[in-house]
Amino acid sequence: STALLQYEIDVPLVEMRELIGEERAARAYLLSHQSIDKLEELANSLQEDVGFFRKTSIHMAETSHAALKLENEASARRAIGIDVEYHDRISLKNNFRLDGVAALSSPQAASCDPYRLAHALIKRGVGRGGQAFDRTEIIDCIQAGREYVLTASTGHCLRAQHVVYATGYEAHSMVREYIVDLDNTYALVSEPLVNVYPWNPDWLLWEAKTPYLYLRVTEDNRLLVGGEDDAFHSPTQRDKLIEQKAATIEQKVRELMPDLHWKVDYRWAGTFGKTKDGLAYIGSPKETPGILFALCFGGNGITFSAIASDLISEFIHSGNSPDADLFAFGR
Repeated sequence: STALLQYEIDVPLVEMRELIGEERAARAYLLSHQSIDKLEELANSLQEDVGFFRKTSIHMAETSHAALKLENEASARRAIGIDVEYHDRISLKNNFRLDGVAALSSPQAASCDPYRLAHALIKRGVGRGGQAFDRTEIIDCIQAGREYVLTASTGHCLRAQHVVYATGYEAHSMVREYIVDLDNTYALVSEPLVNVYPWNPDWLLWEAKTPYLYLRVTEDNRLLVGGEDDAFHSPTQRDKLIEQKAATIEQKVRELMPDLHWKVDYRWAGTFGKTKDGLAYIGSPKETPGILFALCFGGNGITFSAIASDLISEFIHSGNSPDADLFAFGR
C-alpha cells in the first residue's frame, strides 16, 4: 500500500450520481470524507506512532476537457457540503508550482505507515482479549446451530458467533456474484532526500486521467510514486513489467518536477480490485447469510476499511446499518 488517504472515490461524484442516484452518491462521498477524521482519531488513540500526517490533496488536470470536469466536480461537492478549492492554471502554478491546466485541492487527506498501523491495531486487539493467528489459512467454514466452525489447514478448529472475511479480491472464489475486476498498479520509492523542494512534503498529488499518476513523500523524505495501471492477467506477467512501468513513472515525475534530483531505490507492483461504482462491498452475500464480508476494493482501501468497521459493528449489534444499501451485494 502506498497509503495515500483520500476521501475522493475512484468514480467522481458527478459520475456516481448517474450510476446510483444523487442522494446515495452524496452519502457515499460524505462517509468517505468523514473516514479521514475517523482514521486520524484512531491513529491518535494508539500508543504507537503510526506515521499519520494530514496532507493537502491536489487533483490535477492536464487538458481543458479534464479541467472542465474538475470544475463541475467541485460544484457538485460544494453542493453537498464538501469544501474543495478549484485552481486555474495561474493559481495552480502560484500555489503548488505545477504546470497543469487546473486542479482541485482539499485539506481532507492524509498519509500513514500502513505496516505500523496494521500491527498497532492487531496489538490493541490482542490487548483487549483477542487472539491473532499469523500465517493461518482457513480452509472451511460451516454453520453449526448459532455458531460457525472454522477449520484451519493445520487441522485446528475455531468456533465463533460471527465471521468476517476481509480478504480483498481473493474473496471472489467465495462469492457467486461478479463484483470486481482486477487491475495491476506499479510503484517506486526514491532514496531519502535532504529536501524535496520544489515539492512540499505536506502535499499529495494524483492526476485527473486514467490511469493516473499518484505521488506523496514519506516520513524519511522519499518520493513514493505509483501509476501505469493495467489489467491483471497473472502475477508472473505483471512482475515482468515492473522495470518498464517504473521507468515510465520515473520519467513522468522528472518531467513534472525537473529541478528535483533523486534516485530510485525500490520498485514493485500489486494487484487491486475495482468495482463498477467505485464502492466497497460490505455485508453478506445471498449464498452465505450471516457471514460478513468487508471487501474494500479500489484506490480507497484504508478509508473504506474505516467505513467497514462501523458497518460491521452495526450488523453484529443490530442486524443492519442505515448505510448498508450503499455497499450491499446484489446492488
